[in-house]
Amino acid sequence: MKYRHLAIPVALATAGAVTLFAPLAQAQMPRPMSSQAVNDRAVVMGILAAEFSLQQGDVASAAATYYEVAKRTQDAKVAERAVDLLVRTRRVNDAKEIAALWQVADPDAIRPLQIALALALTSQDETRAQQAVTRVLSLPEEKRAEAVMDVARQLAQYRDRDAAVKLASVFTERLPKLPESYYALSVASTGNNNARINESMLAIDRALALRPDWPQAVAVKSRLLLARSAAGKEGAADRAAAMSVLEKAIAAAPDSRELRVLAARTEFDLENFAEARKRFLALADEGKEDAEEMRLAAALSAYHAKDWVTADREFSEALEADRGDPAAVRYYLGRISESQKRWAEAVERYSQVPPSERYWESQLRVANALAQDKQMLQAVAHLRALKPGNALERLSLAQTESALWRDAGENVKAFEALDAALVVDSEDADLLYESAMLAERIDRMDEAEKRLRKVIALQPKRAHAYNALGYSFADRNINLDEARTLIEKAHELAPDDAAILDSMGWIAFRQGRLEDAAAYLKRAFDKFQDGEIAAHLGEVLWALGRKDEARGIWQTQLKAQPDSDILKKTMARLER
Repeated sequence: MKYRHLAIPVALATAGAVTLFAPLAQAQMPRPMSSQAVNDRAVVMGILAAEFSLQQGDVASAAATYYEVAKRTQDAKVAERAVDLLVRTRRVNDAKEIAALWQVADPDAIRPLQIALALALTSQDETRAQQAVTRVLSLPEEKRAEAVMDVARQLAQYRDRDAAVKLASVFTERLPKLPESYYALSVASTGNNNARINESMLAIDRALALRPDWPQAVAVKSRLLLARSAAGKEGAADRAAAMSVLEKAIAAAPDSRELRVLAARTEFDLENFAEARKRFLALADEGKEDAEEMRLAAALSAYHAKDWVTADREFSEALEADRGDPAAVRYYLGRISESQKRWAEAVERYSQVPPSERYWESQLRVANALAQDKQMLQAVAHLRALKPGNALERLSLAQTESALWRDAGENVKAFEALDAALVVDSEDADLLYESAMLAERIDRMDEAEKRLRKVIALQPKRAHAYNALGYSFADRNINLDEARTLIEKAHELAPDDAAILDSMGWIAFRQGRLEDAAAYLKRAFDKFQDGEIAAHLGEVLWALGRKDEARGIWQTQLKAQPDSDILKKTMARLER
């Protein structure tokens, strides 16, 4: 769960990109134009007519009028107003035309470059994007760094990494002594999805070499190290390095609040919640403008540290003092009640979450709390009264009802909940997959097979769909050649998945390849100590005559999973 869930912004280096449809929304009447333009009666009448149209709610007419007036006057302020209205009415090509005019009218301004680039990137117009980036080079020297950073924020959010890197490379080639150039290349390389981490790291190291302990560059490097730690073998070393980079920068600039806030957030991301809380509280005690934000962050740290008493008290205090996003605060209060199994209180708290990004999840959690409180009929009635607004909400609604029935041991009703949702969303692969798993549980094998084959057709790279169908055949000892083909395809797509390794072992066992079976099952069990895998591995070892080894694996796993039905049945069958 990320830190931003309390609507407390995490100041990552890639945040704050220009948004296409928002930046000019609050524009006012243009300031006075040149005397020549003002003396043009047609221009003045055009502006008055456009503003009157706006007052009447006719944005389209206002945009059309300002478009013509901007072309006639060549005035920067008129162009700014025109671009705003053209964007709001989705006339993107016309907005790009007037943005180009705006740049000519005010060649030293950063704003028209921002808007021109945003328009170009939104419409994937690489030529105009290149023109906007290149124009930064002609800005006065004192404005270039700021302009490059503006471009960097936009490129960080652009989906096409190759195009983003190409655009950012203009700065490293033409402005090689400017640290912001390498910052732009770094965030353009990695974007928001942690792509090209090594390339991005080289660029940000170059930026820090030109400007040591630069807070924004330090933030990027720390983020890159954390991202690399999640993907690489040197995870612990990279996590330590992420904090070391920050501590070094703080030592060099102890008064940098930006760095100390970043250090607190990084400790949070590293799940060092107690240390994060100390840092947030120290920042809050300084009484700066963000003191309330820091106190909420400290409360969130207590929540994640499972210090329920402290978190409950501090979130309740925040609610009383009207601090933070009330929807998020009420949501976390509900989570605290749920964590302590105070189901009635959880229902009450979740029910008070107002419409927000947390509203839908809170409503689903109301149902779960009711079910946990032995009020299953009320839980289902609550779910069925909800009105999902999109496919994702329909999916989550069906999955929640199905899970409640499944937990209650009602697999037929769990299947029916998903089946009803498929009437509306018949091509939803997630619904198909989950309903196939339930169809198998209630012995509707033909239906399970049919749905899994449809999932494979819809999502040919979904490894677990191949695995589920192949394992179903292998477990029933039918269609073994097709089962092997399906499971091997799953293994090709996800070679290290324990469940798929288990299936590879089981189909090998069914086909009499006992040594292969034992090797796959041993790998699966090393990755995930599970009753079913232990049962399979033990059965193969038993068939190989290694009965004592099989018994040892069974007994050890049974201590960890005393309720494993398959493990008990396997032991009873083979030991008799």
